[in-house]
Amino acid sequence: MTVLKKWAAVLLSALICLGLSGCDFLPSEEFNDYDVSSYIQALLDSSYHDDHRAYMARIQATEDTAKANNVTTVENAAINFCNAYGLSPDDTQMQRLEEIMAKALLSTRYQVADEVKVETGYTIDVTVSPITSFSGLTEQFTTIRSQAQEEVNSKSMVNLDDGEGQEDGGENGEWGEEGEDEPTPTPAPTPLLKTATELYVDRVLDFCEGRLTSLEFAGGDTTIVLNIRLTKNGELQVDLNQIDEIDRAVLAFQ
Repeated sequence: MTVLKKWAAVLLSALICLGLSGCDFLPSEEFNDYDVSSYIQALLDSSYHDDHRAYMARIQATEDTAKANNVTTVENAAINFCNAYGLSPDDTQMQRLEEIMAKALLSTRYQVADEVKVETGYTIDVTVSPITSFSGLTEQFTTIRSQAQEEVNSKSMVNLDDGEGQEDGGENGEWGEEGEDEPTPTPAPTPLLKTATELYVDRVLDFCEGRLTSLEFAGGDTTIVLNIRLTKNGELQVDLNQIDEIDRAVLAFQ
């Protein structure tokens, strides 16, 4: 599963427009008068905290447009988590994982500094306190995988043992009184057993849900410097990879 960045900041239209080659925003001859950092703050609040008020007010966005920021950020966080630990959840499990990531992102801590005018445009420092509750879990997940495999193996053996030596009919294979035949009983449906992979992912999600009750943060902050480039046309651009760097810092998996 490959991570594809789908930030809904692309919906900022003329003000903020993210693309693979960068982000064009504030296309105005009066760009020096814009509070560039406030746009970044509004975007991060919309994406992480699911708070769209400032975002909607600044670009006159609809609620659906603003909500897309959070939805796509949560989806990307879930994909990044799967990539980090080699998970292959089904659709139901993926939805559950996204719910976990969404709750974690509500607690993200970050500060957006005032923009600094430089020769090429602006720089803006974004300082984050990484959430580390889902980082470095390879050893724990390896143990969970082994336990899931053992549980599936155990249940499979129990099912086999339950079916051994059972025959239709009583003694000598006959039912009831001599000469009388009884109808063949309808066997009870056998519950479907989960595969070891399905059970493993379920248990990983259980583990992560437990981590939500007391999120842990890194001992030190991380600062990402956004380089806002001024084009010849008076537009400002920010590299999409820099936004992705903030994503990976606020919710660390490695």
